[in-house]
Amino acid sequence: MKKFVRSLLSRSTKREKSSSSPSTPSPSSPPSAAPEPRPEPKAEPKPKPVSEPKPKAEPKPKPVSEPEPKPEPKPKPASKPAPKPAPKSGRLRPRRSDNTSLELDSASLPKASAVRKAQLTKAREDAEDTPSRRRRPLPRAVKIQPGAAAAQQAKPTAPAVPTSPVQPSPEPSTPKKTTSSPAITTKPVTETSDNEIARALARRSQPVGTPTAQQLKPAHPSREQRRAATTAEDSKLTDKEQVRADQRAESSAVAVSQNGNEHATDVLAVPKESATVKRERRARLRHVPGLDGLRGLAVLAVVLYHFFGDLVPGGYLGVDMFFVLSGFLITSLLVREYNVTGRINLKDFWIRRFRRILPAALIVLCVCTALVAAIGGDLAVGIREQFLGTLFFVNNWTQIATSQTYFAPNEVQVFAHYWSLAVEEQFYLLSPLLMIGVFRISRAKPKRLPIAVTLLLAIASALAMAFLFTPGEDPTRVYYGTDTHAFGLLIGALLSFVLTTTTKDAGADSWASSSKGAIAGTVGTLACVAYLAQLVWMGADREFTYRGGLVLTSVLGAAMIWGVVREAGPLTWLFRTRAMRWLGQRSFSLYLWHWPIIMILLAVSDAPAWALGILALPLSFVLAEITYQFVENPFRRGGYLKTWHNYWAARPSLHEMKEGFGKAMWPAVPALVVLSVVGVIYGVVTSSDKTELERELERMAQSNEEAAASAAATPTASEKPKEKRQLPTGAEITAIGDSVMLASSEALNAAFPGIYIDAEVSRHYSAALPQVSSLSESGQLRSTVFVGLGTNGAAADGQLDELLDTIGPERTVILALPYGDREWMGQARAEMVEAASQRDNVYLADWCGTAQENPALLYDDGVHPLAEGASLYAHAFEEALEQYVNDDKTLTTACEA
Repeated sequence: MKKFVRSLLSRSTKREKSSSSPSTPSPSSPPSAAPEPRPEPKAEPKPKPVSEPKPKAEPKPKPVSEPEPKPEPKPKPASKPAPKPAPKSGRLRPRRSDNTSLELDSASLPKASAVRKAQLTKAREDAEDTPSRRRRPLPRAVKIQPGAAAAQQAKPTAPAVPTSPVQPSPEPSTPKKTTSSPAITTKPVTETSDNEIARALARRSQPVGTPTAQQLKPAHPSREQRRAATTAEDSKLTDKEQVRADQRAESSAVAVSQNGNEHATDVLAVPKESATVKRERRARLRHVPGLDGLRGLAVLAVVLYHFFGDLVPGGYLGVDMFFVLSGFLITSLLVREYNVTGRINLKDFWIRRFRRILPAALIVLCVCTALVAAIGGDLAVGIREQFLGTLFFVNNWTQIATSQTYFAPNEVQVFAHYWSLAVEEQFYLLSPLLMIGVFRISRAKPKRLPIAVTLLLAIASALAMAFLFTPGEDPTRVYYGTDTHAFGLLIGALLSFVLTTTTKDAGADSWASSSKGAIAGTVGTLACVAYLAQLVWMGADREFTYRGGLVLTSVLGAAMIWGVVREAGPLTWLFRTRAMRWLGQRSFSLYLWHWPIIMILLAVSDAPAWALGILALPLSFVLAEITYQFVENPFRRGGYLKTWHNYWAARPSLHEMKEGFGKAMWPAVPALVVLSVVGVIYGVVTSSDKTELERELERMAQSNEEAAASAAATPTASEKPKEKRQLPTGAEITAIGDSVMLASSEALNAAFPGIYIDAEVSRHYSAALPQVSSLSESGQLRSTVFVGLGTNGAAADGQLDELLDTIGPERTVILALPYGDREWMGQARAEMVEAASQRDNVYLADWCGTAQENPALLYDDGVHPLAEGASLYAHAFEEALEQYVNDDKTLTTACEA
């Protein structure tokens, strides 16, 4: 068997030598001899240009009927990196290269010549350098012209082993078999493939990331690229999420630049963070979505209270929820900054606070001032004091100094709601200074002393409100005062000291979770139920409100924050809903807009209050959304300078306008600014200090003083008792009342000449008692006393009885039932009805029923009568005197007692 194989190999070698040089005869055979038949494997398949079939076993030699004139030359392999060595037995191994020719290993040819060995070695080296057709059909780094693609593709089909330095040309009479050259195609296919192959080779020859000619054209980024480049909201992201968002924005801008838009980084409206924002990130708080929902509940309560006060009489308690939230978050931020950096940067803190509050607050202030100046009337009264007090965040003290009231229906204050912002800003100004001092003292125990100091301050503020509040009087002083209403902010700060972690790791959780999450969720849920009950039950006229009620609201708010931060219980699900979060994120803008809108609508329309409330509600939401998108977010993300730069540089699209207004807004924004500035200047310069009602009341008060000075004192009822009841004259009547009586003083003087009238604005029972005592002691208290009180508050416990006892049972007393939509007026009427039923000398004047039947005869506040209504006020008093003459104490009125 071995001999047969060796003879076979010897014949195969001789045949290849003779075929490699067709023009030069082999020395081992005569020139005229016919070539030996070539042994072929059984059923050799037609090779494919891409796939490489597995090698087959050694076939048996089979004679060919027609000898080939010339064997096929061996092409250079294209797919095999290196051929494996053949078995030592010298067996012929059929291998398939890209041209499907047999490949012989030099180890199996011990008798081959040195030239043959060199040829085979060269073939192996070429095979190693040739890339595999299976892996990549096109060369990786070959640069060719489009017209030379066919030549480049046909290159692997050239003979791999030249036999001599001078290559022989093939005989023209013997055509080559196309089966051994699969890369050669027909002319039309070759022309089509040239362009495709050239483009593919050009793409593969470029380095990765190199922009093409089309990409190098300046182009604007797409909507997706702009959206990907937008930085996330600071209040929505945690530390790690903020870092990832910045990385995504940066990578998006770089990707756009690499894709061929060299101006992409200039066009993208991604405002660079200011130095303040970058420093703030060192102590960023963990974002809790439920806190946004809690803000939404608070602002919803306030808006419903101002629009539909009868539905939510305790809606004003939403302001106290805001106080607790602000104290908690601001103190947590300061504590984290001190623990991480070892200091509190006051400048950065105050800049952040002003940047968060001032832009939206200033825009609403200027726009509304301009509108109020354009409308004029009583709405523009006192606008100068309101504007300046709001601008410098002392609105609460300005209203206290000018005797304004939050709860009186006759007060028209367009910026009355800014008092809460003033209290918060004053807290932001003082609390960091106090915390720095406390932290420096309590370095060894960083929590105990801050907790103790904050608790003592909160108790002091609550006690100040309780002791300064006078039942039955206007509670504006204790409600507006920073000293008496700061306990909400302090309770929130106290909760922050308890929950905020003291670790120095900037990436740690701000409020580290504990095993008490279930307890916190339960407590927070119960507190939420109690808070909702307060919104329905606890009105502003109750004594309990100022002597413990507001403190209880703040404690309930702190419990709700605890449950939300721990993210446990049903409370978390409620405040994480999309609607509540949407409302909470826009709570600041909604709070700023809703009050001026309802004040302006009341001034320009005579429609019912509930109808105007329905109109003002969606209008407030629209303006709040616009302010949130185009004012709050841009200024909060980039600061003042960066937002101003983006305003002039950004492209005119909605996305860029969110980031910095955009050039498309440039005609509108400067026009709006100019109109607002002009309106503010006009309103401040031409502002009136007094409304028409106040001027009328002052005039009547002056005339009453002159009449009282000229009138002589008349004998009292005890000096000259009357045997028969007669209608008293004006010389026998003393009238003591508030602003409603003062507005009707001219009508009373006309109906009862010589009447003595002592009426003042905002007078309460507590102020009337000393005046009655003084008149009684001086002998100027006449036999018939007309009392017109209750407009500014109901009598406290025993005050009405004390007043009637001071007047005495020998005098006739007429009590005017007050009219208005405030909560305390019903209580005031009930007290008067009860007093009239218990005392024989007390009668009632139904001013409430008269005013309710004639609302058009009242001023816009719905309380004080006009000139025509004043005559009805005097007529109600006259009817009460007729009942006294007839000894008839029955009362028929449409008002509820």
